[in-house]
Amino acid sequence: MARSLTMSVVIVIAGALLTLAIDVGAATIYGTIYRNNQPLQNTELRFDCWNGPKPVTDNRGNYRLNVNHMGRCTLWIGNASGVVIFYQDPTRYDFEIDGQQLRRR
Repeated sequence: MARSLTMSVVIVIAGALLTLAIDVGAATIYGTIYRNNQPLQNTELRFDCWNGPKPVTDNRGNYRLNVNHMGRCTLWIGNASGVVIFYQDPTRYDFEIDGQQLRRR
């Protein structure tokens, strides 16, 4: 009986830790987007891993996105795309639009 109770406590604690780990999985990327060495102003960004509100660059080309997961994602600006990776720590991605590619600066 005591062994069964101990095992139940271990399972409950493990479940709580897993839930906490999922909640802590929030990630942030931010940066500046350029076209022809000029900041890309007031432009909507799309991410293939994010269905929430789409971030828009400000009048200096800056953007920021917070998501509840980590991993690889494709950023789209018009028909140009580039890869970003959401990590636990905030990560800066500055891009220059180069044809249909986003080239990291």
